[in-house]
Amino acid sequence: MSILVFGATSTIAKSLIKNLVGCGRNVVAAGRDRNKLEQLAAEFGIPTYIIDLSQPETFQSAVSFTVEEYGKLDGVVNLIGSLYLNNCGQTSFEDWQNVINVNLNSCFHVLKASLKPMQKSGGAIVFVSSVAAEIGMSNHEAIAAAKAGVAGLARSAAASYSNRNIRVNCVAPGFTVTEMTRQIWENDQSRQISELMNPLGTLGEPQYISSCISWLLNEENKWVNGQVISVDGGMSTVLPKPKARVSL
Repeated sequence: MSILVFGATSTIAKSLIKNLVGCGRNVVAAGRDRNKLEQLAAEFGIPTYIIDLSQPETFQSAVSFTVEEYGKLDGVVNLIGSLYLNNCGQTSFEDWQNVINVNLNSCFHVLKASLKPMQKSGGAIVFVSSVAAEIGMSNHEAIAAAKAGVAGLARSAAASYSNRNIRVNCVAPGFTVTEMTRQIWENDQSRQISELMNPLGTLGEPQYISSCISWLLNEENKWVNGQVISVDGGMSTVLPKPKARVSL
């Protein structure tokens, strides 16, 4: 099974690649940071490919490279993303466009590039949305809109390409400990607030998200299609108990 991972230098992506390689999958890691890609290649013994979001043709080139390397393309994951927290009134149009471009437009490029090689034998595509697209959260307008678009794209694409045996699903994580969120979880006050917002009272770990993505890629789960799966400790569906009232 050959898997192409976009945004491969992120914390969750590294956890995913470790999982996939450990299961004997053939993986290509695609990203923009040459040094980090070289580190992945050295650690996991996998080929890498440099992409540039401002040059959409590099997405197609990464797909072609994967097919040349392994003979086929069975799965694609897009972990390209950014974090921007601010209310609409304080958000410039330039910032808004950047959030949409990185989080939503990247999924469009990934989807468009992946379709042709999957036309004959099918495959699995996984996007990443967010709990912010599932519930209203203050100061999340831009990222919530972008990630809601990702979820909508996944569902619609699943409907369009199911007859070609191409599955498209989406994972919607809650607050997860990654390099991108370091500024939040390293601050005691903001970390405590984030933990209190979660029914389980904890923050997510990268492997919680990567294991779900790996599960969606697995051929044994080929009846799972057009889904947005929340991996958030219940944050999107469960109201946390006030800590002062917790009782058994």
